[in-house]
This record gives sequence, structure tokens and C-alpha cells, in this order.
Amino acid sequence: MRTAAPGRREAAALAPRAPRVDTSGMATAATLSAPAPSAAARVRRAGLDAAYLFTGLLASSLAFSAWVTGVTLTLALAVFVVGLPLMLGAFECFRALADLDRRRAAIVLGAPIPSVYRPRGQGGVWNRLRAAVRDPQSWKDTAYLGLFSVVGFVWGTIALVVWGVVLGSIFLPAWWWSMPEGAEYAGLFTIDSWQLSAAASVCGVLCLPLALVLQRGLAASQVWIARVLLGPSLAARVEQLTETRAGAVSAASAELHRIERDLHDGAQARLVALAMDLGMAEERFDRDPESARELVGEARDEAKRALAELRDLARGMRPALLAERGLGPAIDELAARSPIPARASVDVPRHPPHSVETAAWFVVSEALANAAKHSGASRVTVRVSAQGGALHVEVADDGRGGADAAGSGLTGLARRVEALDGSLRIDSPPGGPTLIRAELPCGW
Repeated sequence: MRTAAPGRREAAALAPRAPRVDTSGMATAATLSAPAPSAAARVRRAGLDAAYLFTGLLASSLAFSAWVTGVTLTLALAVFVVGLPLMLGAFECFRALADLDRRRAAIVLGAPIPSVYRPRGQGGVWNRLRAAVRDPQSWKDTAYLGLFSVVGFVWGTIALVVWGVVLGSIFLPAWWWSMPEGAEYAGLFTIDSWQLSAAASVCGVLCLPLALVLQRGLAASQVWIARVLLGPSLAARVEQLTETRAGAVSAASAELHRIERDLHDGAQARLVALAMDLGMAEERFDRDPESARELVGEARDEAKRALAELRDLARGMRPALLAERGLGPAIDELAARSPIPARASVDVPRHPPHSVETAAWFVVSEALANAAKHSGASRVTVRVSAQGGALHVEVADDGRGGADAAGSGLTGLARRVEALDGSLRIDSPPGGPTLIRAELPCGW
């Protein structure tokens, strides 16, 4: 019967809930209402949209030439052996142009469109061609370039004509006198005086908002096509996430094995030696006190070494300075402890998530360790910055280069970064220099 009807305390607790819900709802609505963009932001947005459409006008011409040439030659020579390398060359050319347009989309989106390709085939032309044919993104690139060669040219031409008419109308009073006799403005009136040219200028000003809206729609539709055909599909994204999560599990397993090995070979062995020393000292205290004291002293030194190894092991799991003071001081400490003279620059105005912070620390730590072991460099530069909602980490050295991205250390580092949906790039040509870049999304 108690649970069927609420008591006085339960009724009193339930009574004030309604006004609280209404108040939080109003606060949430007020918080979610975004402020209107400023005039400077609108001008900048219009300039970026115009730049995207006008560069698309040039890029579409290049895409049309490459697409027509590649498709025509491939279809014409497909029955011959020479058609195979031509088809592979066409796919590679289309991929390069698609990558160029992914980077061009950053004008509107603020960041390049990510690409997801399957690994290139190893060996001869046939293996590479088979890998390219089986990659769905190769065909999406082909479809995009064929569509973009038309859409980009038409959209860019429309934007160019619209802005030519609007700006020509606005500044018509400055050059109306050079127009031929009997010239009409949009079929509305004949321009034969400065008063009528001023009227045309007013029409241009009135059409300016319409031009901006039209331009925004053209740019948005063109970049939408690029995102659909050049960006990763849902299936590719699932496949990528499956691979990165498997890599994260593998990296975590390898890290556990490393910790277990270090404990077994290091601290555990020293603790066993410590116990043996203490046992021997206990036996000798009655018959040989001096020898027992020496064994106790050795045991004390062994305990200090075991504590130092445990401290280093804990620092490798998550540095205490990183947990206590943040990323900047932890990176500075790594640079100070580097055997190679290192200079660190950390510009992160906001506190990253713990997982991102730890991954960034490991990138710098591993890069500095590799530079000290293999590069022969004389100096290292570390830069950490926040850009576009992501944490960017760059480690550069002036060493001999030739870093192996497939090595165990860099492979484990790449898996750690990719587990956070980040990316790791290694640029290390023979002769140097070496540059390691990591991008870690922060969700800011």
C-alpha cells in the first residue's frame, strides 16, 4: 500500500518539478539560439563562395579534358594489352584530380574532404589495376569528374555572369558615357544620361542580396556533390572504423604485453633479489652482523632501483606531469629530456580530452626517441597547435631521413592515433629531413 500512493514527502518533492522543467527548457532554447553572423563574416563567406566557384570554373575545364581523354583512350584500347596501363594511368590521374578537388573544398568547408582508398596493389600493372578496379572510390572519382566537368563549368559561368551584371550595374555611373548610343539596361530603359545610369546602379544594389543568395546555393550544391562522391561512404567508413578499432585492440594488447614483460624482467626480478638479500641478512644477523648490514644496504639500493623502474613504467602508461599540469608542461619536459637539442612550441588554448592529450604526448615521445636512435639529427622542432577542431602535432628533425613507416614503433603509433579517428603522416625522404604530422580530432 505504501507504493501505491505517494506520502507527504514524496508529494512535496514532486510538486516543484514542473516549473524546473520549464525553466531549463527556456534556458536550453536561449543557449541553442545562435547569434546572427556579423557583416564581416558574411563578406568573408561571400568571398570564399566566389573563390570556390571561380576556381571550379578552371578546375572543371581541366577535369573535362582529363576525363574525356582518359575515358576515350581506355574504351578505344581496352581490347589491346596497351589499354591496361592506360586504364591504370587514367585511374591515377582521376585520383590526383579528385584529391585536388578535396583540398579545394576546404575553401567552403574549412577543411579538406577526407578520402578513403583501399591499398594500392603491389607488383605489376595487373595487380595494381585489379586493386584500382575493385576500389569503389576509383569509380566514384570517375563519376565525379564527369559530373563536375559540367556542373563546375556551368555553375562558375553563372556566378561570373551574375557578378558581372551586378557589379557592372553598381558602377555604371562611372562608365556609362562609353556605352554605344541607344544602349538599353536589361530592356527596361535606354541609358542616355547619368540619372538613368544612377537608376541602373540602384537596381544593381537591389540585386546584390539575390546574387549572394544565388552564389551561396551554387557553392553549397557544388560542394555537396563533392562530399557525396569524393567523401567516404557509409560502408567505407564502417570498414575504416573496423580496421582502426582492430588496430586499437592490437595496440592495447601489445601495450599490455610490454607492461607485463617490463614488470617480469625488471621490477619483479629486482623485488625477488631484494627478498633474497633480506632473507640472507636475517640469517647472518646473529653470526655476522657486518655482513648482514651490507646485505641490508644492498637490499635498500635494490628497492630504490625497483621503485625507479616502476616509476618509469608508470610514466610510460600516463605521465604524472601530463595528468597534473597538462599537455604544455609535459611536452616541454620531453623536449628538455631529449638527447638531441629540441625546441617545443605548444599553442593549445583549450584543454583537450584525456585520450587526445595522451595520444599527442605519445606521438612526441616516440618521435623524439626515434630521432635520437636513428636519425643522426642535430636539432628537433616540436609544434602542437589547435586548428579547426583538431589537435595538430608536428615533429621535425634535420636528420638523414629514411624513417620506416612500417616499423613496429611507428605502426603502433599510427594505430593509437587512428583509434581516435585521427591521422598520422610520415614524410621522411632519404637524406632527410623527417616530418611527422598527427591530427587528432578534439570535438571542439
